[in-house]
Amino acid sequence: MHTLFDFISSANGIQYALALLFMMGFVIFCEILKPRPFEGLLRSAAEDIGFIRTEGKVKIFGVLKATILAPFYVLFYVAAVPLLFIHGIAGLFGRIIVATTSIGWSPARAYFTSRRKAKKASVQRTLE
Repeated sequence: MHTLFDFISSANGIQYALALLFMMGFVIFCEILKPRPFEGLLRSAAEDIGFIRTEGKVKIFGVLKATILAPFYVLFYVAAVPLLFIHGIAGLFGRIIVATTSIGWSPARAYFTSRRKAKKASVQRTLE
């Protein structure tokens, strides 16, 4: 580990592994505390295997396809998030720049800059 990237990726990998281990440990701990440990878990697994056998290979192929494509969906998401963030920030800054550089009168700007009375007076003069 000579670079910051190596350190961060190693630390994140260790944190991810610890999180998975703690979650599995919590499930095992909760199952041990039950009157009949792992009975519900085994029943659920048996129901899943029965479902797979009754549905046949067509459903399994769809699930297998989704499972194989999952890493690509994750990569697409990881690539899209920074671009969407930049797009959102650019839109926000664009609205701010347009609002600050546009020349014109609006009630909100006049109220906050105390030019409301001046505008009303000039409007009344133009109406007369």
